[in-house]
Parts: sequence; C-alpha cells; structure tokens
Amino acid sequence: MSTARRSHNDLVVVAYGYAASERDAVAKAVHDLAGELRRRGERVAVIAIRPEQIVLSGGNAAAKARRLLSEIRFLGSAARFVWRRRRAIRVVITVDVPSGIPFVGALARRLSRGRVTDVAWVMDLYRLTRDQGGPLSKARAAFERAALRSSGKVVTIGECMADVLSAVAGGKVSTIPLWHRDMAATPVGDRGGPLKLLYSGSARDLHPLLPLVRAVANRRDIELSINGSGSEVDRVAAYLAGTPASNVRIGGFVDESQLEAAYAAADIHVVSLAESATGTCVPSKVYAAMAAGRGVLYLGSGSGQAARDVLAANAGLVVPTESVSLISTTVSKLVSDREAVHEYGVQARKFFEERRNVRAGGEKWVGAIGRTEAATAISDSAS
Repeated sequence: MSTARRSHNDLVVVAYGYAASERDAVAKAVHDLAGELRRRGERVAVIAIRPEQIVLSGGNAAAKARRLLSEIRFLGSAARFVWRRRRAIRVVITVDVPSGIPFVGALARRLSRGRVTDVAWVMDLYRLTRDQGGPLSKARAAFERAALRSSGKVVTIGECMADVLSAVAGGKVSTIPLWHRDMAATPVGDRGGPLKLLYSGSARDLHPLLPLVRAVANRRDIELSINGSGSEVDRVAAYLAGTPASNVRIGGFVDESQLEAAYAAADIHVVSLAESATGTCVPSKVYAAMAAGRGVLYLGSGSGQAARDVLAANAGLVVPTESVSLISTTVSKLVSDREAVHEYGVQARKFFEERRNVRAGGEKWVGAIGRTEAATAISDSAS
C-alpha cells in the first residue's frame, strides 16, 4: 500500500447545480466521475444545490422565478467555496447548470494565478444554441457562451457536439465519451410471444414517441412499455385516451432498486431524440441499454453520437423519429429475426465493456486533469 503524502493543493471540485437530484441523469454521471476519481486516489468534492432547496423545472412563472433564484444563490455559494478553499484546490470541473457556472472555474484559476486547472464539462448544448427564442433566451445563450469562453478547457461528450460547441463557444473542445454504471446483464432469451420494447426515463418534446406508438398500436407481436414522465409521455397518454392500444402501457418512473429487472425484462430498448436536437446532447439511455446487454431501437438522426455508437457496435437499428411507416417496417424486422435481437444485445454489452464503462471514462478524465502525486503513487503501486 502506498504511503505517499498528500499535497495541500490536491482537491478536485465538481460543481453541478443539480448533483443532489436523484432522477437527474447528469447527476449520476457527476457522481460516477467523482467516485472513479476517488477510487484512483483523488480527493474530490461535489458541490450542488441542497436537496431541500431544489426547485423542479417547469411550473408557473412563480416556480420558474424560484428556480432561477436558487440557481443564482448556488453561483454565489460556489464562488464562496472556491474562495475559501482556493489554496487547496487543484482542479475545478463545472457542469452545465446553472448558467454562468464556468465563471466559477475561471475564478479559481485566476485566484491561483494559473495553478488551478478549470474545465467546463458540457453535456447539453440546447440552451447555448437557442438564438431564435425570446429576448431572455437569447440573453441566456449569450451569457453561457461568454462563460464557456472564460474556461481554461472545454470538454463535451460527443464528437458532433464538439463540432457545434467549437463554433458556438470558440476554441478547441475535447471529447470524453459518456458512460454508464455497470449492471447485471442477462442474455436476451428466446422467450417467445411478443417482442418487448421499453422506453425508460423522461420524455419531452425533444424525445418524440407518438409516431412509435402509432406504428405499433394493437399489434399482437409487440408490447411497448413507456416508464417515465414528461410532455411527450403526456401527449402519448392523451392520444391513447382517444385511440386505445391494448399493447402499449404507460407507467411512472421505476424505482432505482427495480431498474435492472425492468431493463432485463425488455428485448429492445427505445431511445428517441428529435433530429433538430442532433449535436446538442447524447442520450444516456443508449449506454444504459448497452450496460444491460440490450440492443437499441434509436429514433433520430444517424449522425448523432449515440446513434453512431449504436451502429458502430452493431447494437441496434436507427430510424427517423417521425416516419410511422419506417418505424413499423423496422420493428417488423426485429420481430421476424429474434437471433438478430439477441446478437444486438451481445454486441451492445461488448461495446459497453470495452468503451463506455465508468473506468474507461475515468481514465480519459485523468488524462484531461492530470494526477496528484498521491494518486500517481497509488496507480504505480497497483501496476
């Protein structure tokens, strides 16, 4: 065991406003990274809005005002944290929300006269590219671009996102692919009966599901489960209220303790991202499916990072979101070829194990931020 002494300035700070939110996919990635860095010997602090102070997105004007106020307060508390710990900090990683959070990392770098490495980790470009909204949306986008330009380094999660981000924020952007936590993976068996499709998670207008529902409605060879919530789930529910489909079931979010069983019960996982949102985010649902050893029916553009990964891994099929006829034809191919469904699951798991697990992501992050002396000693002793 290494007995390397720690430096007084070895703290890695990860700042994300909603890191304390249990259902937030970005929060999971943040805690995955923090845990992996700790496993490698780093000292890590994750700072976030306190759980009891989180205001959910959406709602009326008053709720939106409260959410904005809580985010502004977090910016202030994050800046104070950096000031108080300025001599202990080695790295600051800021993540997406709230708007302007990269300024906190830039502050740490300037207080240390360049000693601190500050990295803006961008997982969602939707707000950054919203120049066609109202004055508030435009001002927010401009503010976020200015914050990114203040960062020492910018890291994102997909090559197509890096292309967009380089043009939006200026400067070089590095890519560290998204990952997922490991989970029990059982092979897709020859269960007979209908092909089971699963969509799990939130679904907004950026995640079209209604064309899929229309494509499979009342087919005896298909069962579709939608577990989650959001405006698109509400739209599907309203459609089914007027046009019932006995093979489509809508349920709420599955408890974390039941997720692995729910994932394993499906034959194919559905992921949807509107073509207009291509290059603004990478759906983590793809890597959840891969971790579970399940193939993916990806609804969206084939040029997005997640779709590229599905195709590169031979882990599923990609089809446009709005084409009911193409979706129907694609689903029929899956129904008629259960061996292919099984093989998609095998290849998905292989791709996850080789390229999209937490350790692989952690290794790339170490390359981006370097190691402390203590962490290097631990690595050397383990090699």
